[in-house]
Amino acid sequence: MFGCAFVGMLAGLLPRATGRREVLMLAVYGSLSGYLFGFLLNLSFWPFSLDPNSSIAYLPGLPFTEQWQRYLAFDVATSLGWDTGRAVTNFVCVMLAGPAVLTTFRRAARKARFRAPVRFAARKPDGEGQAGIDSTTRTP
Repeated sequence: MFGCAFVGMLAGLLPRATGRREVLMLAVYGSLSGYLFGFLLNLSFWPFSLDPNSSIAYLPGLPFTEQWQRYLAFDVATSLGWDTGRAVTNFVCVMLAGPAVLTTFRRAARKARFRAPVRFAARKPDGEGQAGIDSTTRTP
C-alpha cells in the first residue's frame, strides 16, 4: 500500500499537458513508477528476508551509507529484472491505450458535470408537483 500510495500521489503532482506530449509524459511516468514501486516494495521485507551474515542484509546500527549500499545491492540482485519488466510494460501499455483511455475519461468527466441549478418553489396547496421542488426545473 505504501508503494501504491506514492505512485498515486506523484501521479497527481504531474504537470498538465495535452496531446502526444501528455501521453508520452504519462508513459515515462508509468515506466519510472514501475521502478519506484519495486524499490518501495522491497523496503517492506528487506530487513526480515535475509540471513544477517549476508553481504546485502539489513544490519541495525550500520551507518546510513553502508546500509544504503546494501539495500541497492539487494534491490539489484532480487528485483531489478521484475522492475524492468514492469517499467517496459507500463510504458508500452500507456503508449498504446493512453489516447483512448484519456478520451474516455474526459468524456465521462464532461458527462458527469451537473451544473443545472437547483431551484426550490413554495409548496402548492392542491398537492401538484413534488413537495417543495419545482417540477419545471430539469437537468439535461
